[in-house]
Amino acid sequence: MMVDTNSPKSSREAKRPRLAPRALQEIYRLPANALLTPAETSLVTRLTESALSVRRSKGQWPPFVKFGRLVRYGLGDLLTPPGKGGER
Repeated sequence: MMVDTNSPKSSREAKRPRLAPRALQEIYRLPANALLTPAETSLVTRLTESALSVRRSKGQWPPFVKFGRLVRYGLGDLLTPPGKGGER
């Protein structure tokens, strides 16, 4: 009997479709207290999503908040230079 290893074991393991990040011009029009996804944050900071993940694990800039498994970054924190109050 052959086992199909490519199919997900349950619906929880199936990948959910990801929303496309907002355009950079639209992000800059948001209020300073807006929360951005890692994909949107990578557009603003020019860091990759994996680099943001590494920096989160080391406690480095930019500051972030977590809602369960979701990670979000404050736009105002991203627009503040790291040495000017952006450090945690």
